[in-house]
Amino acid sequence: MTVHDVQSTLFFPLLGRAEASRRWPAVFSDPWAVDRAEEIARTEETSARSLGTGPAAVYGLRHAITLAEIRRYLRSHPGAAIVNVGCGLDQLAPDLAGELGEPRTPGTSTIYNLDYPEVLSMRARWVDAAEGEVDLPYSATDHRWMDEVDGSRGMIAIAAGVFYYLEVHEVRALVTAMAERFPGGRLAYDSESPFVIRQSERSVRRGGVAEAPMPFKVSDPFAARGWSDKVRDVRVEFNFTRYLPKAQRGKLPLGIRAFFAFMQRIRGMYEVVVDFAEEI
Repeated sequence: MTVHDVQSTLFFPLLGRAEASRRWPAVFSDPWAVDRAEEIARTEETSARSLGTGPAAVYGLRHAITLAEIRRYLRSHPGAAIVNVGCGLDQLAPDLAGELGEPRTPGTSTIYNLDYPEVLSMRARWVDAAEGEVDLPYSATDHRWMDEVDGSRGMIAIAAGVFYYLEVHEVRALVTAMAERFPGGRLAYDSESPFVIRQSERSVRRGGVAEAPMPFKVSDPFAARGWSDKVRDVRVEFNFTRYLPKAQRGKLPLGIRAFFAFMQRIRGMYEVVVDFAEEI
């Protein structure tokens, strides 16, 4: 998969978040995506296009999950590093404003935007960098990025919609390296069953990206337990809507809620949270 293909797939979350915000503004508030998604996609001449209502809900919920997991970790690790793995055009700072501390002061969280240099260059054309953010111009599989992250107060890495495009051995090596480098840290990523991933591959092709294989097909949602002896715990949530407050959950259409309930029943789509062991 080329960098160009990666750049094409990163438009799906942006277009999906915009559609989710337009359809269900009481659940997903993303005015920046609504205002800019079509303009960015048109200007960058991407072949990607919106994948429809169901995927829009997935992309909206992925962003909500990202924020929820970051906040959960920061409650016990104030000032922790936040690594946005495969950041693309995602923005975290506006939604976390006031929760990270004052820039350039002790105990403040730093957001690290990790992605290919070409992607970060495109991101800079459209996304205003928040004060204190740091760009890491690497592939997630190039472990040199870890040398530039200050995890002295903890580290949470979020990989939303990223691991699908990696090989299983690459994700396993990444988890192993992170567990060694960031004791007490946390990694959160979403995944799907092999059957559902094959459906997602077809959806991406229908969405305008012909070459976007998704080789990360793992049958066991808890597989990360066996990837390193420094993995302390693995938590899996099989229903994305549970990350929403109950009142917001009820504002989603019945069909959308039924879809995620079905995914829960077949364990087809889920969020994995991996905790790394503390240093002894």
